[in-house]
Amino acid sequence: MKLFANKAVRLLALTLAATQLLATVAGAAFDSGFSYSYAVGEGLTYTRSEGKNSAGPQRANILTYTPNSGVSPVMVYAGDRLYGSQTTILNAAQYLENQGKPVVGGVNADFFVMSSGVPIGLVINEGTLISSDAWQYAVGFKPDGTAVLGRPTMSMQIAGQSGTVSVSYFNKTRTTAGAYLLDRNYDSSTHFTAHGTNIILERVDDTPVTVGGTVKMKVINKGTGNSALTITDKQMVLTKSDGADVPSWVDFEIGEEVTLSVRASDTNWGEVQYAVGGKLLIDGGVVTTAGIDAASSLRARSAIGVKADGTVVLYEIDGNQSSHSAGLTAAELGSELLALGCVRAICLDGGGSSAMALRQPGDASATLASKPSDGSQRACANYIFFISQNAYDGVTARAVLTPDYRYMLPGASTGFSVKGADSAYGPAPAPGELQYTVSNELGTVSGQVFTAGAQPGTAVVFGSDGTVEGSMSICITGAVESIGLQSGGSALNAISVKPGQSVDVDAVAYRLGQPMAAKDELFQWRVSGDVGTVDESGVFTAGKVMASGTLTCSYGNTQKSIEVNVGMGDPQQAQTVADFEADQPCTATDGITLSRVTDYTAVARGTGSLMAAYDGSKVLTGTVSLPATDVSFMRHLTLWARSEGTQSTLSAVFTDAEGAELTAPLSAATTAAWAQLTAAVPDGAQQLTGIRMERGDAGAADSALYLDQIVVSADHPVNNTDAPKVSLQTTALTVDAGASATLTGTATMENGKFPARASNITVKIDGKPVAGAAKVSAGALTVTTGALAEGTHCVTIDVSDDAGNRTRVSATVTAGSAGSVFADTANHWARGYASLLSASGIMKGESADGQSYFRPDRNLRRVEFAVTMARVLGLDTSYTGKLDFADDASIPDWARGAVYAVSQAGIMQGQTSGGKLYFSPEADMSRAEVMTVIGRSLPRGYAAAALGYQDTSSIPSWATEQVETCVSAGIIGGYQDNTLRPLGKITRGEIAKVLALL
Repeated sequence: MKLFANKAVRLLALTLAATQLLATVAGAAFDSGFSYSYAVGEGLTYTRSEGKNSAGPQRANILTYTPNSGVSPVMVYAGDRLYGSQTTILNAAQYLENQGKPVVGGVNADFFVMSSGVPIGLVINEGTLISSDAWQYAVGFKPDGTAVLGRPTMSMQIAGQSGTVSVSYFNKTRTTAGAYLLDRNYDSSTHFTAHGTNIILERVDDTPVTVGGTVKMKVINKGTGNSALTITDKQMVLTKSDGADVPSWVDFEIGEEVTLSVRASDTNWGEVQYAVGGKLLIDGGVVTTAGIDAASSLRARSAIGVKADGTVVLYEIDGNQSSHSAGLTAAELGSELLALGCVRAICLDGGGSSAMALRQPGDASATLASKPSDGSQRACANYIFFISQNAYDGVTARAVLTPDYRYMLPGASTGFSVKGADSAYGPAPAPGELQYTVSNELGTVSGQVFTAGAQPGTAVVFGSDGTVEGSMSICITGAVESIGLQSGGSALNAISVKPGQSVDVDAVAYRLGQPMAAKDELFQWRVSGDVGTVDESGVFTAGKVMASGTLTCSYGNTQKSIEVNVGMGDPQQAQTVADFEADQPCTATDGITLSRVTDYTAVARGTGSLMAAYDGSKVLTGTVSLPATDVSFMRHLTLWARSEGTQSTLSAVFTDAEGAELTAPLSAATTAAWAQLTAAVPDGAQQLTGIRMERGDAGAADSALYLDQIVVSADHPVNNTDAPKVSLQTTALTVDAGASATLTGTATMENGKFPARASNITVKIDGKPVAGAAKVSAGALTVTTGALAEGTHCVTIDVSDDAGNRTRVSATVTAGSAGSVFADTANHWARGYASLLSASGIMKGESADGQSYFRPDRNLRRVEFAVTMARVLGLDTSYTGKLDFADDASIPDWARGAVYAVSQAGIMQGQTSGGKLYFSPEADMSRAEVMTVIGRSLPRGYAAAALGYQDTSSIPSWATEQVETCVSAGIIGGYQDNTLRPLGKITRGEIAKVLALL
């Protein structure tokens, strides 16, 4: 393939001039900006504008349209009705595609009532008036694509022999604001709930409702009431609510013929084929934000403007995403459209509604060009689209060049793809061999790889075979904003290696939140702390001794440092003899009765321990036989022990190769408090067989020895008391529905000296354990979920060390979008958690009006929490008898079994008043009470670290231990003002998140 670095081509010069002009105008409002533009349809250009302002990074998507016959603007809304017909932008695009209208691009349109989906302003579809303007501004399109933008100021009247009624609103949800007229385009029902007066009209013919037109009808019924009325295809309902001031109201007679007339102050609206509403943003070249929203509100926004020459501009900017795009205020949005040359503009719906779809040249369908601030597409009322009127012929007419990276470091390389597009910008075969030219000597092309030169700038790569041509723009810059480090494609937060081991570290430079094309040799690398060496390619080689230090990668003034630990090889050889989590595998000599106990006060680590009960006044010594364990390569024994009633000394019992008994004393006598004891494995010992107890003082009749977490190890006792250190690179992740999610981070134990064992990691997805999901390599943790159905999913990772100390972390994964099964959580932050708990049967809603409600902002009641915790823990709730609470009669039957179960389990207890114990089922749960219940339900071993909140002193003494445990385990945290608010209430939405991540 022949390369041309500087060949002057007239066509190329024209292409570059157009590209650079668009880039300059589109990026004018953003500092450090980069914009690129390309045609996506006849008379239609797409521009991507990126940069930053004082609020942070900004990303805008712009469609610029010159009216022509090849591409036409249309409006579309979901289904055949306005009421309840929201849909996402890609679904709306597919709706048009199914009608044979190829979508090139579009944005969300009018503001709408979230509960009903009814748009605020004007709707005209194929010349038919669907909904009135409601005094709002609007944009309309004539058949030739010309835009009409302004306030329609329409008047609607129904006149008959009895008089004339002025209609205030057409196909809007009825209030007391005036007289309303509804037809089948609103819905098949009026959805009335308030009392009012209604007149039923029937069309005389099929004449559509149009601006400037009339429709003849006849009165067929009338009456009053508050019930919803059915609207048939040929009917209209003229209506007013009680209390509405409608001076012109006429009580038309049944059988009377009437005429509906519609007029607009500007006759151009009578020529409009499609129209949507919005709020005035620019008028006569002056920005106005009155009525849009708070002037200081930064958010995603959409708008449409018109230039003096009739050019139409569709503008969408992403927002509410600190690392992607901060968004604009309404005034800043107006300034952006002014900079683009607009003299009039209206603001369209923003926030989570803002979205742009775009069919890239050569593609068969549109995809998202924007990144919605909700994390997924929001269903909106209507959209503005541009559709192609030219049929695809599949004959290659242009080359489409797309780089793998839009941003590059000087000297770096990026691959690029080449595909074909036909004359209508639809799919076509890729062109043959192209010859390439690069603007301003900014780089070279070899094959399909572009290599940047040493100078920064915007490189335009032009390709042509003499017939078919195309170009792409790439930003070459050394302005690196952040650096990330990877190895083998996985993020590196730390390096833990054995002496002499090497790790190939890759640097990733970021510009405006996007990765840049780079190569390791372009960065500067250094190490500190005598941990080893690093070469110019980022290959780190550990030194020969254990050490700690840092690895630093830098480019200019930007750098990234990570911790390096040399000496963290595989953890020592260790074996758990018995942890009593599932059963108790031991036997004992006469006089000792063994049982597995699970009460949280009787467990040292995990969820179970061994209780050896005996009569201390009679039993002087006894042995608990353990599962025979090979200790030929072990040197240490560690266990947890405590005693009740009788203090004792313990010895570990072993046998040698000949079967002779060997013993080793444990490091301390038992007391009433749990203590971790150790013993040295005797020389020549081959098997550990048991633990021997000898009474140390006067014995008590009801005595017991408790044992837990018995472990043998090769190099050192596992008597560390620190919890494993576990961190995730992110705790919130979004993937496509049906895809798997991968979480990465680190997991170490014993003060960071060793990687955590994968066998000691429990991964739960939506509360269900998943075997083999976690992998650990030199402290690097990878958790893979497997395919996830659409919705919210919670991943909990519980890591324990050999001593039984525990740490847990959790993450929320949204697959596709966070759906809602409840009518009142569709836009609530807890919708995904509520839906997840509903699907698992943990928390349920309430039925009303044929719908299910979660009540996410209602305080959680004790009886609700009892039922919920019983479900979480899988307790037996079949009990129906009387409970030992003074207020037993106030406990509802549906909760009786659950209240009994949680009280018997010792996790929820009542309160004593006047010498009586009360459960108080209807009382609200406080945060301290919730943490106490959950803390009692957790496995033992989580650290109970001291708390540093401003209001720590307000934690009740009875809740302190469990509150400390819950906070340390990351189950419940404090607020931004450094308060914990232990006595504050907790809502159903908040507890849904807590339990989903439990």
